[in-house]
Amino acid sequence: MPAIVRQTMSRNLARELLSDILLSDTNRYYIGIGKSDVFNSTDEVIPPVDSPLEEREFRNNLQSIKRVEGATMVARRYNWSSGTLYSAWSDDISSDSQYPFYVLNDAKEVYICLSQGISEDGSLNVSTIEPNYGVLGVDYLKAFTTGDGYTWKFIFSLTPETIFQYLSSNYIPVHTPESSLAVGDPIEDLQFNVKQAAVGGEIIRCDINSGGSGYTSAPAITIEGDGTGATAVAHITSGVVTKITMTNYGSGYTHATVVIQGDGTGAKCRAVITDKQGIGFDAINDLKTSSVMINIKPNGEEDGEFFVENEFRQIGVIKNPINPEGIEFVGLKTKCLPTLTLQDSSPFSSGKYITGIQSGAVAYVNHSENNIIYYHQNENTGFLQFQVGEAVTQSGVVVTGTVQSVSKINGIDRFTGDVLYIENRYRIRRDAEQQEDIKVVITI
Repeated sequence: MPAIVRQTMSRNLARELLSDILLSDTNRYYIGIGKSDVFNSTDEVIPPVDSPLEEREFRNNLQSIKRVEGATMVARRYNWSSGTLYSAWSDDISSDSQYPFYVLNDAKEVYICLSQGISEDGSLNVSTIEPNYGVLGVDYLKAFTTGDGYTWKFIFSLTPETIFQYLSSNYIPVHTPESSLAVGDPIEDLQFNVKQAAVGGEIIRCDINSGGSGYTSAPAITIEGDGTGATAVAHITSGVVTKITMTNYGSGYTHATVVIQGDGTGAKCRAVITDKQGIGFDAINDLKTSSVMINIKPNGEEDGEFFVENEFRQIGVIKNPINPEGIEFVGLKTKCLPTLTLQDSSPFSSGKYITGIQSGAVAYVNHSENNIIYYHQNENTGFLQFQVGEAVTQSGVVVTGTVQSVSKINGIDRFTGDVLYIENRYRIRRDAEQQEDIKVVITI
């Protein structure tokens, strides 16, 4: 039978994941990078598949991990742009509406659209005036209507810290308000005040289902329900109800019927009602998001735990890996690749394959340092094992080395912990001066 998993469950699970990442004393989350070799002959990115094989290949390719440095709820980023048609927040759609119902303005403030710009004839207007309470000189605690007919409500402003750590080209960080003014800064205080001023059960709009016909004057609008105070006026064009403007949102509604009385017939509309907490009380609910962003910022070699002059093509999230001694790894970062120790200094270059002369083992060199080779094997190379004492040669180069020892586990056992996320992407080159800002977004 038809069924859905409600947004409520998705958001609850997302909040629980965020809390576990930030607050758990027992669970540790790491972001790892890997796959320095190509996907195929053209190095075209291959979409990952949710399968045991894909997970094993990610583990095989894994180079280094770093513990998650920050996490937050996020929502899709929609920059306000003049000439764009925006939807309005509604109680009958999910986050996947035809047009965005919220925007991020140039001042890094987030606004929700409560009502689209609608002309007297019922046609929709594009937005031409950027919502910005400071520039427009309006009260940020109240909804306001701009000259293009759009009604907006300020929700929160991004702090410099959240902009630096979490804002991306695709996502906006979304936070719940602080518990009191005493623990926030002036920007966070804005969101706290918005939460305190939120009104539950408002009727923010009356959506017209049918404009009817035969009206010679604007009919009277009466809103009947279990709340109080909501009022509206109708507009007609050529005998048809084409627009209804709210004059008071009221409060306390969980249901409402809009009664249209006039000398015409057939006009019908539906009341759009906010939840019992109201718009602005909880930005996560308001923006209808169930996405969590986690990030790390690997800086160069990261004290020798990340490789430079190297590439990676995979990013993943691992929970609770185990160290080589069989104990839960609690470090902040580590290398994860197996190693060959040679009898003499390594003559081999990273980014190429090596082959064991006796064993026939093939591996990809991630990094070569002194007499140690960090390498990985995957389905492309096969998994034959190098032998102590055998000669190893590198493809395309007439150089050899002799294996002194082989270590399969370094830093962590790559085949422990839960792999929660895998992302394949175009190659990223790392160098000693480079700091990546790796952001992973998990949508539940």
